[in-house]
Amino acid sequence: MARDTTVQFRMDASIKEDAFAVFREMGISPSEAVRVFFKQVQKTRSLPFKVTPDEEALAPGELEQGYQDWLRFRLAQTVKALDRGEMPSYPAEAARAVLQQRLAARRTRQPKPVL
Repeated sequence: MARDTTVQFRMDASIKEDAFAVFREMGISPSEAVRVFFKQVQKTRSLPFKVTPDEEALAPGELEQGYQDWLRFRLAQTVKALDRGEMPSYPAEAARAVLQQRLAARRTRQPKPVL
């Protein structure tokens, strides 16, 4: 595959140095590491890892409580929208089928199916 473009970005120097040290330990260049990362994003249409908050910046229990509060709020919003008829509802089997189609489409870059 041709390498015909350059990507530049800025980051904290300590993160860069620590990451470069890991790449040296792995026996790969930083450029190769970035190419692998980009290739995974292209292939999976998602980040190749779970993004989580920096737990060191949070007070003990804050991560779980914040997530629980967010989840309860989103669930309450969804239930209210369903009750008001603002959201369509589907039988479980139909929803599973659409989910499977969307996942397959994401993997192969096909357009999302519409209910």
